[in-house]
Amino acid sequence: MTAQRGAGGFLGWRMLALAFLAQNLAIGLTFGSFGVLIKPVAMELETSRAVASLGIAVVMLLMGLSGPVLGVLLARYPVRRVMMAGAALLAGGFALAARAESFAVFLLGFSVIGGAGCAALGVIPATTLASNWFVARAGLAIGLANLPLMVALAPPAVAWIIGHQDWRAALNAMALLLLAMLPLLRLVVSRPEDAGQLALGAQPAPPGATEPVPGQTPPAARSGIAALLGSRWYWGALLAAALLTSAGVVLVSHLVPYATDRGIPAESAALLLSVNGAFSMGGALVFGFVADRIGARATLGLIGVTQAICWSGLAFADRFVLFLPLLVGIGLCGGGTHTAFSALLNAAYGRDGFPRALGLATLLMLPVTFAAAPLAGWIFDSTGSYLPAFRLQVAAFLTAAFVFLVVYRRRG
Repeated sequence: MTAQRGAGGFLGWRMLALAFLAQNLAIGLTFGSFGVLIKPVAMELETSRAVASLGIAVVMLLMGLSGPVLGVLLARYPVRRVMMAGAALLAGGFALAARAESFAVFLLGFSVIGGAGCAALGVIPATTLASNWFVARAGLAIGLANLPLMVALAPPAVAWIIGHQDWRAALNAMALLLLAMLPLLRLVVSRPEDAGQLALGAQPAPPGATEPVPGQTPPAARSGIAALLGSRWYWGALLAAALLTSAGVVLVSHLVPYATDRGIPAESAALLLSVNGAFSMGGALVFGFVADRIGARATLGLIGVTQAICWSGLAFADRFVLFLPLLVGIGLCGGGTHTAFSALLNAAYGRDGFPRALGLATLLMLPVTFAAAPLAGWIFDSTGSYLPAFRLQVAAFLTAAFVFLVVYRRRG
C-alpha cells in the first residue's frame, strides 16, 4: 500500500526530523555523556583516567570500521531496520555498562556494543535518509540532519542525574530513552518511492525510459566497492576531506593546552572550546546552504581556505578577544565539513551509491583522523611548541583547497 503525494503531503520533512532525532540521540548520548561519566566510572571501577579515556577512542574506532558494513546494509535493507537495530544495540550497550563491576565490562557495553549501535543509528544512516528524500536543497537537508544539538544538551542532563543518583542511573535513563525511540523509528520511510512520492526537486522518469534520471540514480557500477577503490577521483576527494576533518581532533585535544601556554586562563580556554562546539552546529547549516548555492566542491575549497586563515591566526593570538573570532570561524568550518563532503558524494554517486561511498570513506579516512592528534602532541614534545604542528595543519588545509578548487574544477 503506497501513499500518493497529495495524501498527507510531502513526507521528506518528517523523515528529516527523524534523521535529526536519530543522529542526535546516537552521537549526543554517546559523545555528550562520556566526558561527564569518565570521572565517576574511573573512581568506582578503579581504573586510571588514561585507561578510562579509551572508552571514547574505541567508539570512534568502531564507527570508522563499521562504515563499509553500513554502506552495504543500507544499500540492501530499509534504513528503518538499520536504525532500529542501532537503537537496540546502543540501549543494550548502555544497560550492560550500567551493571558493570569492572572497567572491561563497561568498555564492552558502552564502547564495543554501544559503538556499533551508535554507528548504525547515527551519522551514516541519518545522512543517507536525508539524501534519499532531497535532490533540491540536499546540502541544507544533510546539514539539518547532522546538527549536533544533543552534544550540547546531554552533558548537563547526565551531570544532573549523576548528581542526584549515580552514573549507573544515567546510563539506564539513556537506555530507556533509546527504547522509547523505537516506535518513532518504525515511521521511517527509506525512499520517497516507497510512499508513492518523489524526492524534493526530483523529476519523474519519462514513460518507457531506461536510463537513470540525472541527480537520482547514477550507474550502480560507479559505486561498487571495487569501483570506488579503483577511482582516483574518490581517493582524492576522501583524502582531501580527511585533511580538513583532522583539524577537529587536533583542536579538541590541544586547544586548551595551547591557549593556556599563551597566557589564557584555563576557564577561558575551556570556554573557547565551547565556542568552537557551539558554532560547529551553525556550520552544518551555513555550509549546507552554501553548498546548495555554489556546489559542494567549491564549498569544501572555501572551507579549506577559511581554515588555513583561521589556524594561521592562532600563531598570533595571545588574548581571549583575539582567540574568539578565530574559534568562531574554525567552529563553523568544522561543522560544515561533513555536510559539504556528504553533499559532494551524494552529487557524485546518487542515492543508490551514496551510503556505500560515505561508509567506505569513514573507514579510509580513519588513519588520518586518528593520527592527527598524536602527531601534533609528538611535534610539541619534540620542539616545545605547537606552532610547527599548526603550520602543518595549515599546509593540509591549503592542499585540500587546491584539490577541490583547482584539480577537481578541471576534472568536473
